[in-house]
Amino acid sequence: MERKCIRCGESMILNCQLSLSEGVGSIYKKRHDYYIHKGETLTQNRLPIAIAVCPECGYVEPYVQYPKKLLQ
Repeated sequence: MERKCIRCGESMILNCQLSLSEGVGSIYKKRHDYYIHKGETLTQNRLPIAIAVCPECGYVEPYVQYPKKLLQ
């Protein structure tokens, strides 16, 4: 599935992950996983959030690959 940047129309790079650095000058990255799920408790239907990045303007957009799975 192709995604177009809403800012400039360029094709976006899909399936990127978000990593956060902790502390000034840290030499490591700690990975945080983010999910979308339906209901108040974590379910087996939780879906990972992926990141799309525009190689032209740098716009970053979170998305879920298969959102219809939340309907199950």
